[in-house]
Amino acid sequence: MSSLSTFALISARSSDPRISLRLRHYEGRFLNRRGKSLFYFSLFPSEKEPMRGVILCLHGIGDHCRRNISHYERLCKEGFGVITYDLMNHGVSDLDEHKTRAHISNFDHLVDDTNDFVLFAKRSIYADALRYWRKHHHPRHPHGRDTNSISLPELPLIIAGTSFGSLVGLHTVLSGEHKFHAGVWGAPTVGVTWNPMLWAQSKLAKPLVAVFPTAKVVPAVQHDLLCRDPAFLPKYQADPLTTMDMMTTRSGHESLQAMVRLQEDERVTNGDSAFCAIPMLFLAGSADGISDQQAAIKFFAVLGNLDKEYKLFDGLYHMVYEEPEKEDVLRYLTQWLHHRFPVETRQ
Repeated sequence: MSSLSTFALISARSSDPRISLRLRHYEGRFLNRRGKSLFYFSLFPSEKEPMRGVILCLHGIGDHCRRNISHYERLCKEGFGVITYDLMNHGVSDLDEHKTRAHISNFDHLVDDTNDFVLFAKRSIYADALRYWRKHHHPRHPHGRDTNSISLPELPLIIAGTSFGSLVGLHTVLSGEHKFHAGVWGAPTVGVTWNPMLWAQSKLAKPLVAVFPTAKVVPAVQHDLLCRDPAFLPKYQADPLTTMDMMTTRSGHESLQAMVRLQEDERVTNGDSAFCAIPMLFLAGSADGISDQQAAIKFFAVLGNLDKEYKLFDGLYHMVYEEPEKEDVLRYLTQWLHHRFPVETRQ
């Protein structure tokens, strides 16, 4: 990882009219360990504003990282910096060898890319975004004030995934490459309720994936079940960076296998594991007809984390941060974060 090649196009002032001039905006591209160029975006509060932490946001399949900037602005208002990026084959990130938008060739590559982005952010984005904060917070070594063992102070890092992004995020935590201080999962898509039909489909999919990996035959979500806001779907459909096609055979297979591995990982239920040491919040709508919330609730029930919470919002659809009641969701989220991350916490 030390040889990871990166490059960035960073601007502290935004030319994007959607972004408040009071916020510091950084965007550009970084190279993952496979040499692909991925687009990143980040927002931070103004330099002298007190901070609580940094939130890594991961989007879902067919989405991209700049679609809901207002959500990031709200997190900045609450004292958090935001770092995010377009997954491979999404947004304006590179396509892989299959040249297919929203295609998942290898789920593990998404986890690798996320770890690569965190490393890049700490080396490049943090250097400017946290310069003032670091200057005014004397570094502390975990074993005392040994002047020969000084390390830069870092804000707590929270990982947050929405929909499919929650599956990527949970596997990223399990990878153990970076320390996270909390996990927030919106509309968690982490499992399925198995039935004979689904089991048969999963078995039949293997030969199809091998021969036709990019065939778009997996039924897509019902788009009218994404969000109850009447303005949402027209905007989503008009966005040139979103994809609403059917899933490819390999995308469906890779996603399903990632869910199975997550549910079978012993560290998820082991209260002594590093995975179970971090607080976790699940935010879901009771009327979510896209993610299997029964599977998510079952997964939550077996988690070994002492600090865990599953909040179900009555009547909300899949996109909980964009529903008409989004303010209720954001208020709940920020209260949860404030309770665990006071202003200018040092680790």
